[in-house]
Parts: sequence; C-alpha cells; structure tokens
Amino acid sequence: MPCKLCKKNPVWKFTNKQQLCETCFVKYFEIKVKKTIRKYNMPINKIKGNNLKASIINNIMQGLPERKGKISEESLDNISNSILYIMMHRDKKELKKLLPSNQPLYFLSDKEILLYTKIKKIKGKIEKKKSEDKEIDDFIKHIEQKNPDIRQNIARAMLKTSV
Repeated sequence: MPCKLCKKNPVWKFTNKQQLCETCFVKYFEIKVKKTIRKYNMPINKIKGNNLKASIINNIMQGLPERKGKISEESLDNISNSILYIMMHRDKKELKKLLPSNQPLYFLSDKEILLYTKIKKIKGKIEKKKSEDKEIDDFIKHIEQKNPDIRQNIARAMLKTSV
C-alpha cells in the first residue's frame, strides 16, 4: 500500500493503516512539533547540547521567532512512563508537572524520532532518561505489542483529566 499523500513507497505505517513515504513523514513530523509548540505556547530557542533530541529540536526551530524559556527534550516514551509512575507511586497532583509546557517532542515516540533522524541523516543516539521504574517501562512495552498507541493514549488521557 503506497503513501496516502503522494503514492510513493511508505516508511511509516500508522495504526489506522495509513502510510507515509520519507518526504511526507518528515513533513508530518515537523508539523507535529511546530503544532505542539504553538498550541502550548512553548519556548523557542536553541538547546545546548549535541544529543540527538536536542539536534532535532534545534533543526526544526530554525527560523521560528525566539521565545525565551527552558526546553525539555522529553518525548512521548519518557512522558508516558512518568505518568504511570506518578499514578502508581506518588501524589496525583504531581501530574501537572507533565502537562505539555516545554517539550516539543511531547507527542512523538522514540520510534518516530529515530526514523526522522535516519531520514534527515542526523547523527547521534537517543539518550534515554532513566525510567523511574523499569517495571512500568516493560509493562508499557508489553501492551504496545497489542496496542501500539498505548503511549499516546496514556498522555491524552492525562491531558483530558487534567484540563
């Protein structure tokens, strides 16, 4: 099944069976980051560091008007793990710290990030934050086998209950 937009060979398949080629995936990824920044009024400035996520954020933010503030490199994988950890082990009020405020990669999985970097030829490795609880990460990975959107579902459910 070809790319839903331009009919080229796909590199990314969504759970709804729609697929994107390299060019369309890059556009999707960059629009998703910029939409997240705009929707949540996130800071726009250069991140110090040369890890993979910082390189991606700096690359996408080029040309955007600067808005001061600290930017987090956390992605959907980090955030979904933290949400479940807090739900299970801490005061639920701490979930407010995980609302999108300074994380441009909030709604993007590490798999999407790695594909983007491969297509754009951005060198480096994803520096995984130590999961507060390896069992939670393993649990989510197990559920992902049957429900690939579980991380999105966790983040969106938290957003719906926090608003």
